[in-house]
Amino acid sequence: MGSPALPPRCPAFVLAGLALAACAWGAEPAPTVLPAVRVAPTVQTVTSLGTSIYTLSRGQIDTIAQGAESTFNQILFRTPGVSKDSAGEVHFRLEDPYSQYYLNGVLLPRAINGFAQQINTHFVDSLSAKVGALPAQYAWGNYGIVSVESKTGASLAGSELSLYGGSHDTLHATAATGGSKGKTEYFLTMGGVSNNLGIENPTSSAEAIHDRTRQYQGLGYVSRQLSESSSLSLIFSAAHADFQIPNNPHQTSEIEFLRRGEAWRVANYPVPDSSKLDENQTEQSYYAIASYRQTLPDLSFQVSQISRYSGVLFKPDVIGDLYFKGVAARVFRDILTLGLQADFTYRAGADNTVRGGLLLDAARARANNKVSVFAAEDDDVNPINGKWIAKAAPFTIADNHTQRGYDANFYLQDEWKATERLTVNLGARFENVQAYVRENQVSPRFSAVYQLSSDTKLHAGFARYFIPPPLENVSPTSVDKFFEKTTNSPDVSDDDPVRCERSNYFDAGFTHSFSPGWELGVEAYYKRARHQIDDGQFGAANIFSPFNFETATIYGVELALAYTRGPFAAYANFAASDGWARNIISSQFEFEADELAYIKKHNVTLDQTQYYTASAGASYAWKHTTIHGDVIYGDGMHTGDHNKDKLPSYYPVNLGLERRIPVGQSSLVTLRLDVINVFDQRYVLNDGTGIGVGAPKFGARRGFFGGVTWTY
Repeated sequence: MGSPALPPRCPAFVLAGLALAACAWGAEPAPTVLPAVRVAPTVQTVTSLGTSIYTLSRGQIDTIAQGAESTFNQILFRTPGVSKDSAGEVHFRLEDPYSQYYLNGVLLPRAINGFAQQINTHFVDSLSAKVGALPAQYAWGNYGIVSVESKTGASLAGSELSLYGGSHDTLHATAATGGSKGKTEYFLTMGGVSNNLGIENPTSSAEAIHDRTRQYQGLGYVSRQLSESSSLSLIFSAAHADFQIPNNPHQTSEIEFLRRGEAWRVANYPVPDSSKLDENQTEQSYYAIASYRQTLPDLSFQVSQISRYSGVLFKPDVIGDLYFKGVAARVFRDILTLGLQADFTYRAGADNTVRGGLLLDAARARANNKVSVFAAEDDDVNPINGKWIAKAAPFTIADNHTQRGYDANFYLQDEWKATERLTVNLGARFENVQAYVRENQVSPRFSAVYQLSSDTKLHAGFARYFIPPPLENVSPTSVDKFFEKTTNSPDVSDDDPVRCERSNYFDAGFTHSFSPGWELGVEAYYKRARHQIDDGQFGAANIFSPFNFETATIYGVELALAYTRGPFAAYANFAASDGWARNIISSQFEFEADELAYIKKHNVTLDQTQYYTASAGASYAWKHTTIHGDVIYGDGMHTGDHNKDKLPSYYPVNLGLERRIPVGQSSLVTLRLDVINVFDQRYVLNDGTGIGVGAPKFGARRGFFGGVTWTY
């Protein structure tokens, strides 16, 4: 099939070729004890090898809503071009939430995308979000790279206790300690979170029904200096989270019971109330990264061994789910990944820096499901309302699978300073995947940076990307066990395997600094993809599963403006973007036949598309007190039949106050107050309709929070 033509709404901003604005909030991290207040740093753009890098320091994180008590994804929503979705999902430039996380330069294997966050904000010393035409050293880069530098013993050199709570019965408790002894330094943190808004509310009410969460996480970092030029480090983490699935009152059954005595009340089951269902999800994640680093005069390298396990268990309300949906599925998925990463940097001369490396992963993914259904044939559907007609008591089908996957990546690139003003980076990456499919690709990468003046820098780049489907999320359902036999029968039986995404990515932009204290960044991007990977929530379990569009196009413009003057700092980001795709070519059984037929012949807007997104914030420091506020704007995601409709825009405003009180010579008490969604705006993130969209989810209503941190 040929490439789809640009739809009529294609905005002129893409043709203008303006690009991405930078949001690197780059002040130095604050010391443990301050005689004066920490000033919130500004937003600025840093361009490296033709890529925009948005960096947030520890001080910057503390001046967003809820600071270190916020979820990690809430921080990323303050960077340009990031759109907010339900379940805390982050979309970089309209891509699905498969961002890659690097911890201290090591790629963290992906986990099953449940509700818990992959990174604990308390563990972060600084983070950088990287987007655009990335150099060859980054695998799977067009979904966004998030690079995290952990706290170290030297950065804390003491201990810290924190207690934070407020609305929705929220309570956060965190303890951390760090220090150094001889050639060894360490940092450890552990904490727990409990509240009554673990997942977004499916209604617009102030409080959700059955939405309790309890989450526990511990992280650690240990480093040993082996010699003047070498070191060995270990990062480890363990996390456990329990979520109640919130209820939506006044739901009606999608099943008709022909004879209740046989089909429903065979065990004297009462008719359930949808506000009293009891669905739950448990998530676990564990990882360990051991790294050896060596630095020589012209050569440096790092070798890391990575191990990660994650698992998700969804427990249905069997009676309620059968009554309302005709299917109740106990879903368990887990994945164990072992990997090896090696990278080197060699200075081949005054004007050449060569980088190379490899990434090897082996993974085992399992799915163990027990699915309760009613027996039903195709003619057991009411032609008037489309409901299944159940005629007998329910029964259970086991649906279990195991799949192994292997990834091998190799890259080589050369950074060449062609002139005093021009730097060129040329490289390539070979990627090979063996899992549900066997595919490989050589991916060339090119970028250039031109220093037009001391205040202005231009950059442009091209990247060929190769993105394997997330093995941990692929839904390996045995369609034939359910097709035309049960109330879990799909509309179609096609189940082609999810393919690797292949795309061409173009990016160009500039940054400009002008006095006093202003900085501007502008950037444009264009992506053309085959086998575009998207995902959706299918069925009752709150686990997202991927599928492929045959072709897709994504493009946009981003810009940011920042200002810093004395104790005052402010930033503003704006992005305009669009994305569409055509023809679903994998996991077709997840969709209705008429929906597949329409998408095969028409371009459809990606459900995560928001034409406009923006964020802005400001802070002012006076003596030991910092006042800060911010707002996140979303134009509303697409919804309805074939994603033809759009949800209303939203713009919740947040305010905060932080007071730092030195106590004696060696300790510090920090008091914090936050008000989230100050004007109590009611807004919907998705309404439960659209391509691959699950239950409706609303943004959090107004909340009041406060806390105290003792550093000693």
